[in-house]
Amino acid sequence: MKNKISDEHFLFSIIKNVLDYDQNSDVPVAVESMDDCALIKISDTHSLAISSDFVRGSGFYLFELGLLNYFDVGYYLITANLSDLASMGAEPIGLTTVIRYADMDDKDFRNVFEGMKLAADEYNTQIIGGDIGGHKADVFVATAFGRVKTSEALLRKNVQDGDLLCVTGTVGLPITALTYFKEVKKTGFSLQEEEEERILSSWKRPTPRIYEGILLSSLQLANACQDVSDGLKATIEQMSELSGKTFSVYSDKIPIENSTIKLADFLQIDPIQIAISASVDFELLFTISQENRDRCLEEFNKRGFKMTIIGEVNNLGRNVLLDSNNVERSLPGTVWKQQQSDDYLKQIIYK
Repeated sequence: MKNKISDEHFLFSIIKNVLDYDQNSDVPVAVESMDDCALIKISDTHSLAISSDFVRGSGFYLFELGLLNYFDVGYYLITANLSDLASMGAEPIGLTTVIRYADMDDKDFRNVFEGMKLAADEYNTQIIGGDIGGHKADVFVATAFGRVKTSEALLRKNVQDGDLLCVTGTVGLPITALTYFKEVKKTGFSLQEEEEERILSSWKRPTPRIYEGILLSSLQLANACQDVSDGLKATIEQMSELSGKTFSVYSDKIPIENSTIKLADFLQIDPIQIAISASVDFELLFTISQENRDRCLEEFNKRGFKMTIIGEVNNLGRNVLLDSNNVERSLPGTVWKQQQSDDYLKQIIYK
């Protein structure tokens, strides 16, 4: 019997070892950086940002429960890939897709592409090519292309001493939806109908923070940035590892919506334990200097964007959560892993 595949961190070490990445002036960001996108120089000043993502689509729990459809899957596929461009501060210029089908009929296939087109249209880009065909299972893959000024690209590793840690939007709705619909609703706990629609919308119509990323990049407001597609806890830990910096996170500043708090109250656990776990939020986690604080808040407010300062770089050598009395503890919750077992929701609830 074969051993199970290792975690993502070890897999990246294999990839880097095999590819033996050689720094090239035309490829300022590649595998070695472990960033959300690769960058290839296309001029003296600009680079092409490229990112590829696979989504489970018809394998999503919520799809299997009948709460998502093929249109939603198509929309989700595009926004998941655009979120990686957002984290680099890149402007989208096009996408290619791979759609392979096992159980879809013509109507399902059309719905996937209609969902993809709507998402692309909403962010002023287009699907320019790809591949289709039958397969033993449904496959949904896209590659996103964007343009960014090379010197302004946002990287995970560029955290500086004294930086403030910030996040766009709110965190935890996707994992709230999964936990509620798969594990909790059947026990008798119910949210109101509008609350159910709100948490489902985080899967049906996720929002890649393209315009926020471009703002952070073009005005050089942020030092480091990463999208929160693995959940806030995992994203903080990844940014910390790549930058060599550690963070103090303020528990009372994490932006959590009321539905997550209600769910946590029912389960008698800390809402932070749900909100920062394996949630595909597609928000941006970024750091700014103390000097850029007021300007960044002003620029976000002018455009109706939401950002919250949730922490700062510390000198402790470890990432900690601080309560209002400055009592510290480890970051709670469960991080997403490539080989995640099906019981990870239970780990979030009961851990």
